[in-house]
Amino acid sequence: MNSYTWRIFVPLNLLTIAAVAAAFLGFVQINWWIVFVAWFLIGPVGIGVGFHRLFSHRQFETYRPIELTLAFLGTLAAYAPVLFWVSQHQFHHRHSDQPEDPSSPVQAGFLESFLFYRLRPSVETKIDLTSYCSKRALLDPQIRQLSRHFVKIVWASVLILFLIDRNLLVSMYLIPVAIEHTRINLISSASHVDFIGSYRNHETPDTSYNNWILGYLTMGFAWHNNHHHDERQLVLSDRWWEVDIEGLIAKLLSRPKAKAP
Repeated sequence: MNSYTWRIFVPLNLLTIAAVAAAFLGFVQINWWIVFVAWFLIGPVGIGVGFHRLFSHRQFETYRPIELTLAFLGTLAAYAPVLFWVSQHQFHHRHSDQPEDPSSPVQAGFLESFLFYRLRPSVETKIDLTSYCSKRALLDPQIRQLSRHFVKIVWASVLILFLIDRNLLVSMYLIPVAIEHTRINLISSASHVDFIGSYRNHETPDTSYNNWILGYLTMGFAWHNNHHHDERQLVLSDRWWEVDIEGLIAKLLSRPKAKAP
């Protein structure tokens, strides 16, 4: 198994299952408003806008404090260090739905794509450090530090929230993280499969699909065929009803381009 599986993925998920069981038995209380706000910040903002649109594709530029905030929020999502996330996402685009693609349901089936591929030791070798986005992230000292201390940041967050209030730990961190992991895994798998709600706006070499159900549920993350058609497209709304909340947030956070003299 790859290192993040044992240090983050397995123990954090076991802790989340225990927390949900404790909530069911009445030992902890879940505040769903806190769950939503926390998920929105680490998920659509941290992962969707930060890790994906900014660091993995450089679809926009923003001010340095905002950039670092997005990197930190994405780190709190506990999915992977930003450098690994960026380099593996670049690898995915380079080999989308080909035998090398680690998360393709076309190659390995839906369950493997949705969950089990993360348990494979070979996952950590599926990276592309040659792309512009990967090189830019690699040369950023703060991004390297966030990546180096990824495991410490995740478990420090768990410990701090637990010491403050166990209810806060469950509502502000464990459940939001579980929701975000599910969201990411759904996009990796379901957005490359033709099922209810799926359609294609563009002919692409892979089997990427848009899905109107997931498109709304994921706040724009699932307009996947649009994204694979043009990786640099910021707002993924090729049709008027394809609402892309993540793209609009990214546009709001964008730094205006300097005018030519």
